[in-house]
Amino acid sequence: MFVYKPDEAEIASTNLGMFASSVGITVKELYDKADSDPEWFWPQVIKDTGIEFFSPYKKVFDNSGGPQHTKWFTEGLINIEYNAVSRYKDSSKPAVIYQNEYLERETLSYSGLNIYVSSVASTLLDMGIRKGDRVGIYMPFNLKSAIAFYSILRIGAVAVPMFSGYGYEAVKTRVEDAGVKLLFTSKGYSRKGKFVDMMSVAEKVGLPIIAEGGSKKGYSFEDAMHGQKRIETEKTGSEDTAIMLYTSGTTGKPKGTVHVHGGALINIAKEVKYYMDLKDGDVLHWITDLGWMMGPWALIGTNVLHGTIYLYDGAVDYPDASRLFTILEDNNVTLLGLSPTLVRMLRYKNIERRFNTVRLFGSTGEPWDDESWSYLFNVLGGGKTPISNISGGTDIIGCFLASNPAIPIKPKCLYRGLGMNASIFDENGKEVYGKVGYLVAKKPSPSMTRGLWMAEDRYLESYWSRFQGVWFHGDFGEMDEDGYFYLYGRADDVIKVAGKRVGPNELEDIVMAVNGVIEAAVISIPDKIKGEALAVFYVGEPDLSGRIKDAIESKMGKPFSPSYVLRLRKLPKTRNGKTMRRVIRSSFLGQDPGDLSNTEDLDSIKEIEELGRTIFNND
Repeated sequence: MFVYKPDEAEIASTNLGMFASSVGITVKELYDKADSDPEWFWPQVIKDTGIEFFSPYKKVFDNSGGPQHTKWFTEGLINIEYNAVSRYKDSSKPAVIYQNEYLERETLSYSGLNIYVSSVASTLLDMGIRKGDRVGIYMPFNLKSAIAFYSILRIGAVAVPMFSGYGYEAVKTRVEDAGVKLLFTSKGYSRKGKFVDMMSVAEKVGLPIIAEGGSKKGYSFEDAMHGQKRIETEKTGSEDTAIMLYTSGTTGKPKGTVHVHGGALINIAKEVKYYMDLKDGDVLHWITDLGWMMGPWALIGTNVLHGTIYLYDGAVDYPDASRLFTILEDNNVTLLGLSPTLVRMLRYKNIERRFNTVRLFGSTGEPWDDESWSYLFNVLGGGKTPISNISGGTDIIGCFLASNPAIPIKPKCLYRGLGMNASIFDENGKEVYGKVGYLVAKKPSPSMTRGLWMAEDRYLESYWSRFQGVWFHGDFGEMDEDGYFYLYGRADDVIKVAGKRVGPNELEDIVMAVNGVIEAAVISIPDKIKGEALAVFYVGEPDLSGRIKDAIESKMGKPFSPSYVLRLRKLPKTRNGKTMRRVIRSSFLGQDPGDLSNTEDLDSIKEIEELGRTIFNND
């Protein structure tokens, strides 16, 4: 059932519709040709997004080293910063609008951004940073962190953004793994009215620092911004590393994904232009952090397309839920990216207000439940605002799947990504429709990580070992023959009860439909008879265990009746809102939960550990 169905005129008015028309084909034909003919498709994207090379590439791609080591836009010279900042040096258009939690506001034009980026870049050179050196950014997502990010890229160094909420061990681990030589940092920032100290963490790491607000042990960011030197952008190669982003699972050390100037830039520009439909006059705001993939994605994509990005580093529900509506309306935000977790929070608070300035929603981070998706579309969006639901990851600094305003949209749906060759395979590597299986990419795409930093074997094992020559993404999902996809969580979270495999999101959707439930997580635990049994953890009203159990039995059958239904104060989540099911399972069973540096609330894990000790000591 389509809840959003654009007519021909509406399709023609989208960036994707205009792109298809410019090459003389329909949107459907464009999707097909993007997958089947990458040597035609990607040059067309470059032309349509206006991306500039210093020197032209010789081949669109070279897979002579195997699909896992495909190179893109070979021998071309290109730089992300030049395309996002330097080439617009004469533009007075706002590039960045920023507000902090006190609603103090700054606006910086492209011209002003270029001057500051150049000045800070010259300071990096004066401090001995050179092309290829890794430079960390441990700052809130604000005006100065955007300047820091681009200044690193301008000289051909490698930006290593880190989440602004990390503590010492998390920062130290990433700094040491990447071989970071210098760290951008801040004294701190306000979050829900409390000061978050960053300086003490940064100084303890022991690197040279450039600090927003100054530091006794480092160089002042403000002084760096107002230097008089002007330098030109480094003419980096298409395959030169630009960004390292860390992604951490629940076991092992964080993985450093490697992203290059050519492939990352071109794919991000494609996604922001066609999935978010960014046009002249739009203001894009994605609720995120520079340390998450969506931070660089939103920043680069908006600026490359000469749009305006709005940054806010406070809590969007402080002092109350009206804050988000206020900042969007005051800054005329037209494109809004958010997570299902935020929408669930607004729904729980019974907010009936519409986002009046927003013409398109973006969403990512986790699968949707029916009620929250419907609430976003019908209440917050007034039943008219399309939702560009995207799914990809840090490891591709982009999306394999994305709905967008040029296609009809079904509740919770994703759609195949342009030129990403996404599919669903069964256990035997066979493409399947209408059946649950594994999300894969049948062919390489430009923004795929060029490996994991200093971990070639781990890279090959993680992405290329499951199916020969095919990227294994690790998500559990389903697709139909019309190009629509639905994801059900990570493949290693899949539950098998009584011989049937089911994604946790399918079960959580049932739990979420029970009145009084705010959030839910379903895991499997060992069972002597069934092999695996269900344990349900929920946040919400007390005494719902019987109703939750009845709902699962009614929808899924008696074999899926949960062994435990447990109420929590809060679900353990990553700092960007993903439910950490594997941590829940390990903690409940008394096992090592692995790397917790990305965990938002350690107290929630302790609560689960205590429940597990109480239950299993008595069983």
